[in-house]
Amino acid sequence: MSEKLNMSVLSVPNVTTTRFSEKVMNTNDYVSYGADNKFPDYLWQKYTDCATHQAIINGKVDYILGNGLTDGDKIVNSKGETLYEVVKKIALDQQIFGGYAIQVVYNRGGEIADIYWADFTKLRLSKSEKQVYWCDDWNGYQAEPIAYDLFNPEMTNKTTQILYCRASTCRSFYPMPSYTAALEAIETEIKIQNYHLNNLTNGFSASTLINMNGGIPTKDERDDFEERLNAKYSGADNAGKLIISWNKNKETACSVEKLEDDNFDKKFAQLAKDTQRNIFISHRVTSPCLFGVVPENTGFSKQEYEEAFEVFNRTIIKPYQDDLSIQLRKVLNKDIVFEVFSLTSSKSE
Repeated sequence: MSEKLNMSVLSVPNVTTTRFSEKVMNTNDYVSYGADNKFPDYLWQKYTDCATHQAIINGKVDYILGNGLTDGDKIVNSKGETLYEVVKKIALDQQIFGGYAIQVVYNRGGEIADIYWADFTKLRLSKSEKQVYWCDDWNGYQAEPIAYDLFNPEMTNKTTQILYCRASTCRSFYPMPSYTAALEAIETEIKIQNYHLNNLTNGFSASTLINMNGGIPTKDERDDFEERLNAKYSGADNAGKLIISWNKNKETACSVEKLEDDNFDKKFAQLAKDTQRNIFISHRVTSPCLFGVVPENTGFSKQEYEEAFEVFNRTIIKPYQDDLSIQLRKVLNKDIVFEVFSLTSSKSE
């Protein structure tokens, strides 16, 4: 009679994408930004981790700033920052979070003395939407949140106010970024990057067979080992599925002829292409060539680039510039005009 085969298969856990939600706290005056109050940090992490997503956002910011803006070289705060530098930070938040904030500081005479970029990840709206709370660490709650009044040019007796800007289509307390529908694709690209990095680092690839030839431990001991191994090595960071075979000795070990799919590489390559395409679609990119991605086997001409940019600038970039101009006029009391980006010249920093 053959011996019972002691084998376990540890599968990669399903990936769950963080979903946007809002929660009015019963014990606090501010509204939670996401179920765990960390949604803006999540969005920032996706920006820093996903190559395609980051390239598109950085490119959109460059297109928004174009070849400069009205009074771009003017110093606007005590840090010595120019208006161009402040607007660049604001435009980045606009693209990552779908919103941004400007800190407005008044002098004793009730005039605006300084304007600063305000970190959107550190701000939470009050339930009344008349104030905004700032905290350096919402995750650790090491410091008590500080309340600031929202910007109101009629209340110049306040030392500091916050101009909190959201898209006109915002239907709740907090804005949603335009690429929300592609968050799963962004997560997928990050997992693909981590998968390849892990394979290059330690070769611990998908469908790996592990033979344990030192005898068969008790079920509790096997479960404990498998749980710890799964926690450390499964998932995209360690590329896949582990098969553990518990053997009395090498002679009773499992033999496996083949574990991997013949078309695995092709499927992975196609998944990467589909994922990148979905990210571009969510950003409403008229042509990937606008962001340095050359179509396969075709290339692109200057004319194609200019035609794609003309549509992209008119339908996507111009509305973002108009939004920034409207909000900046509130604090600067003058029209801010963005000079359209051109192929022949650029803003030097």
